Amino acid sequence: MVNIANVLSSFKENPGYVAMRGLARFPMVRNVVSSARGALNYRAFQPFLQNCEKRMDQSFFKDVDRRIFINELNRDGLAFGLMLPDATLKEIRNYAINTPVYADRKPNMGFFYREREDAEAKIGKPILVAQYFNARKDCGAISKLVNDPFLEWVAAMYLGSVPTFVGCNLWWTSPVQASDEDKDKHAHFYHRDVDDFRFFKYFFYITDVKEDEGAHICVRASISNPPVIKKGDQWNIRRYTDSEINGYYPADDILEITGRAGTGFAEDTLCIHKGSTPKTEPRLLLQIQYALFDYGTMNDDRNPAELSLV
Repeated sequence: MVNIANVLSSFKENPGYVAMRGLARFPMVRNVVSSARGALNYRAFQPFLQNCEKRMDQSFFKDVDRRIFINELNRDGLAFGLMLPDATLKEIRNYAINTPVYADRKPNMGFFYREREDAEAKIGKPILVAQYFNARKDCGAISKLVNDPFLEWVAAMYLGSVPTFVGCNLWWTSPVQASDEDKDKHAHFYHRDVDDFRFFKYFFYITDVKEDEGAHICVRASISNPPVIKKGDQWNIRRYTDSEINGYYPADDILEITGRAGTGFAEDTLCIHKGSTPKTEPRLLLQIQYALFDYGTMNDDRNPAELSLV
């Protein structure tokens, strides 16, 4: 049931975002807004692509066939084949080792990840997810990735418009006995995102991710085939049980995405997807997101003066 008080409070704080969330669940509205945004940006669109192409030899992914990549993303809502250079991976890891991370994404619950067990003792519960703040500003490798010409070119082609970078997030997922409340809070149940009228994300594994060790799980091509299990599900945004999704989609379309450190892929997370809880090894993942509009909700920017350790 919708909590009216929460909706009204959210609307007061960010009316544009709340209005979008209500409207963007309808495919026709998404298409109209996306087309209108593209038309308004048509003069800037080709120059943007040309600028990306001129810089393509500077890309970390210059050897990836970008035409095949964008075709896969358009067809399936998923595209694979990215790999971070070793030097970039090392720089991000070093940043993660030497920088406080924040339990449950709360600015007053910082700790160094190597001291996670001590932080859990202070907090009084297992820490399923812990996120870094200001990672793009403080980590040069992440800043370079955000401006990579391959990533920007694909973003423009997929969005049909000059893309808007709306945020990046770097976070650990730990092998803990987490409560259902924490799993729900941190999206470890199947769901769809409605972050804009058109948007997508890049994901990069910063640690090795094997089966049952925190792999991202996505249902291929489910943007155009949302699960209709209960009345109104084609428009509703809710959590789904494993049995609901396993019973609705062919097993071959439910992908547990594994890979060695550095593995990257793109996904429109309007697809049905979920995070999974590692069994024995923690997972470190970087997410970079582009969209049509920036509602200020997807970034990791925080005032350093407001950050504190537990």
